[in-house]
Amino acid sequence: DESEPSVPRVIIPNYLGMRGHCLNVSTLYSLCCIDRCEELLGFLESKIQAPSATPGEIVRLVSALPSAHVPGNRTLSGVLVEKLQEVADHHMGQVPLHGRLFAQWMHF
Repeated sequence: DESEPSVPRVIIPNYLGMRGHCLNVSTLYSLCCIDRCEELLGFLESKIQAPSATPGEIVRLVSALPSAHVPGNRTLSGVLVEKLQEVADHHMGQVPLHGRLFAQWMHF
């Protein structure tokens, strides 16, 4: 915040300090769940070993992954593949794995 130049400040939103994916079960402990996006991102990072990848490479890796609700070796929907291509179109044909648009794509 630079509203007062003589007193610079950094504003940190409350969500940065929160315990995501946790329920306060009692005053003694919290119950926390696994963040599925982090799990998927970690898998992609280990396979791609680069900060970005082509949409084709991401589609190939994600299609092969089984999930709790869908078996592996599936075909991603055309809409989902198209959305990923749109992300790449904004970044010279590459999809940044740590970008906002890719994070949104993982939630389609």
